[in-house]
Amino acid sequence: MKKFIVLMALIIVGYSASAQDYNAAVGLRGGVIQGITLKTFVSGGTAFDFILGTHYQGLNFTALYEIHSGDIFGVDNLALFYGFGGHVGFYGSNHYPANWGTYSSTPVIGADLVLGIEYTFDEIPINIGIDIVPSLNILPGVWYWQKGALSLRYVFK
Repeated sequence: MKKFIVLMALIIVGYSASAQDYNAAVGLRGGVIQGITLKTFVSGGTAFDFILGTHYQGLNFTALYEIHSGDIFGVDNLALFYGFGGHVGFYGSNHYPANWGTYSSTPVIGADLVLGIEYTFDEIPINIGIDIVPSLNILPGVWYWQKGALSLRYVFK
């Protein structure tokens, strides 16, 4: 049984290692939070995605750790990814639940999950992706919400 588990782990690691079609990408993100995104691979099929965007008349920074599984559905350059991370930022006073009080801006800190799919073109240095990010604000109060977006990035191979 131990040999089977080790063999499966090696297959999964090898599969994930082939998931990287590029080293880094930078671009625009449109959705619940609009802004810019920078994705950089750290090893094999793992990447960090940094997002800086506007939301609720404020500014939000999100950092996500993602695991990519490449060539899903037998399609080259099509990757499924999932992961976790967190966000910090602030919202304008008229765009948060009323029980948070009346402030000119409200700082927020929270945790995020991510699930998405992306395609990297061979012919042009472009990557397009769509994702959903369930989020839980922890401060100033507990509040669950979802953000999702379409990202268009320039790829550095």
